[in-house]
Amino acid sequence: MRESAGVSKDLSGHRAVFLDRDGVINENVYYERWGEFEGPLRPEDVVILPGVFDAMRRFSDAGFLLFIVSNQGAFAKGKVSLKSLAETARHVDSLIAGAGLKVAEAYYSFSHPKGVAPFFSGESLERKPNPYFLKLAEAFYDLDLASSWMIGDRATDVMCGRAAGCRTARIVNDSNEISPSDPAPDIIADSLREAADGILVKG
Repeated sequence: MRESAGVSKDLSGHRAVFLDRDGVINENVYYERWGEFEGPLRPEDVVILPGVFDAMRRFSDAGFLLFIVSNQGAFAKGKVSLKSLAETARHVDSLIAGAGLKVAEAYYSFSHPKGVAPFFSGESLERKPNPYFLKLAEAFYDLDLASSWMIGDRATDVMCGRAAGCRTARIVNDSNEISPSDPAPDIIADSLREAADGILVKG
């Protein structure tokens, strides 16, 4: 967890949008070394998806606080250094700030249940689908989670939002399709921009 970006915490009952990062804000990256998609492992691998900043701006203009909640297990799995993941996170932060947007807080879980790195491996309360960070934000920012949304591209994001009492939206993309056994979100969209269209209509 990192410090807040200067947003007042005297916001009783405020609505929030919790954004998964990889596949929602930025592209997932296909790494041939492992033959699978991952979140970007280096700052230079970050590509912001089309329409993302516009969608985030629309949420802010509608009175939603913005949060990032992201699982980042690549270090735990031995794929990259923790420093590289931290530099990548800071780069995403700088791109968002450069677009004139404010994220109240960015929460990252660097653990993985099948990890190999000491202290970062095994089960973790922070890692989605656990709603740990959403409940933490609720307490520190006095949020109304029932009026808030969790947006992600995986079943674990939907499960996390549901467990916290939020409504949910799922982004479907080429690297992650919906399985029949996955929990149903309130909204299915092909981009954050399309998800914003549906969420802002629902309120």
